[in-house]
Amino acid sequence: MQPSPSVSVIIPNYNHALYLKQRIESVLNQTHQDFELIILDDCSTDQSKTIIELYRKHPKVSHIIYNQQNSGSVFKQWIKGIELCQGDCIWIAESDDYASEFFLQETLSALQNDASFGMVFTKSQAVNEKGETINNTWKAKENRWEKLASFNNIIDKENLPLFLVAQMLVENASSVLFRKSQLLAINLEELSYYNNTGDRFAYIGIALNSKILYMPQPLNYMRWHEHNTTKKNVENGNIHRDRLRVLNYYFERLLHSPYKKELAVFFKNNYFFFMNHGTYVENLALLENIKKTKEISYIFYALVKGYLYLFINKKYKARILRSIYYRILLLQK
Repeated sequence: MQPSPSVSVIIPNYNHALYLKQRIESVLNQTHQDFELIILDDCSTDQSKTIIELYRKHPKVSHIIYNQQNSGSVFKQWIKGIELCQGDCIWIAESDDYASEFFLQETLSALQNDASFGMVFTKSQAVNEKGETINNTWKAKENRWEKLASFNNIIDKENLPLFLVAQMLVENASSVLFRKSQLLAINLEELSYYNNTGDRFAYIGIALNSKILYMPQPLNYMRWHEHNTTKKNVENGNIHRDRLRVLNYYFERLLHSPYKKELAVFFKNNYFFFMNHGTYVENLALLENIKKTKEISYIFYALVKGYLYLFINKKYKARILRSIYYRILLLQK
């Protein structure tokens, strides 16, 4: 019987045949070679299967699984892969990204050297369809990176509203190496409900139970292209529905953070998106939660609650009144 590998690598793929060979090769060419590779395909309609089958007999490949029907969520694929993993650490390597050959060597060393870290993530360099680098740094995020450096690049239950809520500094799931025990400690059934922001759900859960280390080396390359799932989920509203659900799920534990003000800031920047895409019940629950931070005025609270009741719950159709209400709310922010 062979010993378990130190790392299990999961590649969840859906219609990324164009990038899949580079993804797989960037895993197989890691300087750290003690890993298994699990390839999951979610009923792709392109040439993905042809590419995957090239690796059927590769000694690092422990599982290749094809769904007969699309699952509708990459996080259901995450869960399927996690249940198959033999390693103590898990790398979920998204199928349109690729990595430096030193990714596993550096991230695994960090986890092995400090048992308090539940996950580690590296800097991500954005690239286009051709692999050409593009600028993906916002000024607001530059300031937040500097703030994270003042915490020795460590995210924990105290400061996580700064780095995983108000701003999301883990820009790409492929940049993360998880400690398996910490990933299993989150609610995987809840994770299965997400379409876009399940990774945020996982990161927050891990930060509440352990520590997260950021490594500023650019060891991950995240792909931006016309079929990028994040872009699609912004357009169809899934990202906003998911964020609303994540905040409600964790809110009581986040309320104990000394940076709970950041929860109110995030809400003020996103509440119209939440109202437009979430349910009345979910929105009302989050509003009541945000009120507990004592970082919003009673007038703002009452106006948002009234808007929810009139236009989301009762679906009042008066466009002029709704427009006036909207402008009044903007003045209160």
